[in-house]
Amino acid sequence: MKQKLLSTLSFLLFLALLIPLAYSSSRFGTSLLEGVTALGFYSPLMLAVIGFAAAAFGMKGVYRMLLMNGHGILFVLYAVLLFVTRFGFQQP
Repeated sequence: MKQKLLSTLSFLLFLALLIPLAYSSSRFGTSLLEGVTALGFYSPLMLAVIGFAAAAFGMKGVYRMLLMNGHGILFVLYAVLLFVTRFGFQQP
């Protein structure tokens, strides 16, 4: 039962991080991204780490593998996005 709950939590966090990136060009996606970053500047990274940990202790099998890989990819995407946001593109 606890494993299903952790897997569900991981999936919900995955959706909360994926939807703002998928719909970033629409007003809905922009408001979702602002909502995720309203918690804090680095909150997307922390949510990805929490989702990764929840997936690691969740149900075993393909579902676990997909969630862990998905959270890893989202962590890297948000890390690059936050790096560019923080430091910008510097002129050579």
